[in-house]
Amino acid sequence: MVAIPEEVLKVLNDDNSIRILATKSKEGNVHAIQVGSLKAPSPDTIIVGAILMKRTGKNLESMKASGEMVSILAGSQMKSFEIKARPKEFITSGPIFDGMNAALEKMGLKANGVWALEVAEVWNQSPNYEAGKKMA
Repeated sequence: MVAIPEEVLKVLNDDNSIRILATKSKEGNVHAIQVGSLKAPSPDTIIVGAILMKRTGKNLESMKASGEMVSILAGSQMKSFEIKARPKEFITSGPIFDGMNAALEKMGLKANGVWALEVAEVWNQSPNYEAGKKMA
C-alpha cells in the first residue's frame, strides 16, 4: 500500500477530470470504462460507485480473488497519472456507501455498491519529461 501524492489526489477528486478504469476478465480480455464516481477519500484508497457496472463488476470480483491489479488513468489538462490498485472490498452499507449515493443523487443516479481499491503504485503519464516516472 502506498500514498497517492497530493497533485494526483487533486486530479482524482476533480469532477472535471477524466478517470478511466481498466479491468481484465478471467479470459484475459481488457475492459475500460470512464468512471465519474471515482474518488480518493484518503491517500491510500480509491472508491468507485458501481452504478451500471456489469462486465467491470465481474472483472473486479475475479481480480480481487486472484490478487490482480486494476489500472486507473486520471487526467486533467496537461496532467495525466496512472494508478495501479487492488480490489479490496465491495461495500453495500455504511458511511462510504451512503456518501457515494448522496453525491450520485444530485445526478439522478444510485450505486448498488462501492468498490474500495487499495493503491499499490502511482506513475506520472503526463506529456512531459517526467512521463513514465514512478511517483509512489
